[in-house]
Amino acid sequence: MKEKLALVLSGGGALGMAHLGVLQALKENNIVPDMVVGTSIGALVGGVYCAGIPLERIVEEAQKVKTSNLYDVNLDLSGLLSGRSALRTIKNILGNQDYLIENLPIKYGAVAVDIAKGEQVLFTQGSLLNAIRASISVPGIFVPLKIGNTRYVDGGVLNNLPEDQARNMGADKVLSVYLLSDFTPFTTPKTAVHSIAFSWFIMQNELVKNKKCYADYRINLPLKDYRQYIFNKKVATELISIGYTETIKHMEEIKKALDIE
Repeated sequence: MKEKLALVLSGGGALGMAHLGVLQALKENNIVPDMVVGTSIGALVGGVYCAGIPLERIVEEAQKVKTSNLYDVNLDLSGLLSGRSALRTIKNILGNQDYLIENLPIKYGAVAVDIAKGEQVLFTQGSLLNAIRASISVPGIFVPLKIGNTRYVDGGVLNNLPEDQARNMGADKVLSVYLLSDFTPFTTPKTAVHSIAFSWFIMQNELVKNKKCYADYRINLPLKDYRQYIFNKKVATELISIGYTETIKHMEEIKKALDIE
């Protein structure tokens, strides 16, 4: 029986554009995952990919995203940004429709956190838009997503690189992509948003470093020269290129680790 391959995509804000380059490299080498599991931007990229949106279209739309397009100030105290603009961007990539996760052509899981219980939640069914929106809800930045009586925040609070969840979903082989392996806050925070963002990524990186690796191969992308909160075409293009180049560079090692000939 063919072994089930999972692709795991970490969170990392705007650095997640590099995931698209990884997907391009895998496609060129005829490596198609049986499932994709992601956190935050990894859940977003993984979700639109699993929905069957052509990779070329995803890249095209990703290059249109600007930081200013994601800013929609929230007037209550639950988060600085409402998340409505981010949701519109995701809807646009999906062709202004929602999908049921259980009906996607590629199996999918998105990690979020039930903020009241302090527990991970793995979305494997229901609304794809809700799963993505829950997983990208960085505490203090985006308003938590409320579904029923439960409020969800970014899965990176507990699990920014959900390799273990891929195993729980039945993966025999796991290839993961980590965006923050060489993260350093190379500037002094100038705003409250910067302070929250830097603190957030420092915390996420420490959690991953101190957690068991469940992947057969982990791609650690060298992205320390890029900021996690800057979205524009130039940066997106460069990040996609890095994701592609690094994956191609390690392709033989990847294939060996995954038992792919």
